[in-house]
Amino acid sequence: MPRKDKIVKDKKTKNKKTVTEERYSTDTLNPIWIFTDIDRNGKFAFDVGRKDFDSKDFLEKMIFYSNMTWAEIKMQTHDKKGKSKHHLISYDELSPIAQRRIKEIGKEEKLDSVFSFAFNNLTRIIGIREYEKFLVLWYDPEHEVCPSNKK
Repeated sequence: MPRKDKIVKDKKTKNKKTVTEERYSTDTLNPIWIFTDIDRNGKFAFDVGRKDFDSKDFLEKMIFYSNMTWAEIKMQTHDKKGKSKHHLISYDELSPIAQRRIKEIGKEEKLDSVFSFAFNNLTRIIGIREYEKFLVLWYDPEHEVCPSNKK
């Protein structure tokens, strides 16, 4: 999270100290979509020319989520069980193909920020969440980046 420098007076010595680790949440902000890191190769390539890419649905969802805060987005659930629709994904939850690909594209330092947006029943948009920004990486029309373990 972003840092915010804060100057605090020490009452005993009357000296000023600078605290640099005060952090604040960006969950009250709206997402900002960033498309500069799109992966254009591999199984989950983000390519608007794909036959399975519904650009109209994608744009409508992007506009819809742009009008929500990150907190509102994270509160959305799939079903009565309350499972979060949009969430961070740990490295262990990624499929072996996704694990290899994230290393190939040099994003392994961002592994704690991989985020999944559910666009419909199966389709996911996978990216990196950096504060209020969402860096779009992959288009996952079959929910294969982070497959669910339904019984």
